[in-house]
Amino acid sequence: MSEGSSSGQENASLYARGVTEGLVGKPLEGKALLEILDVFGEEGLRAYILGHTEGSDDAEEDEEED
Repeated sequence: MSEGSSSGQENASLYARGVTEGLVGKPLEGKALLEILDVFGEEGLRAYILGHTEGSDDAEEDEEED
């Protein structure tokens, strides 16, 4: 498996995608993570996972406030 690379704009998009998916409670799936790694490289995967974590945390905070 060759590792791809991503630009700053792609990383920002991956971060936003991660936030959105984290907010709605979509679980991290191994196959999808490997595909992101393959296409966008470590930095893209890191951006996605950070976004997902932020989205999940925000969703939990919103639930606690309700």
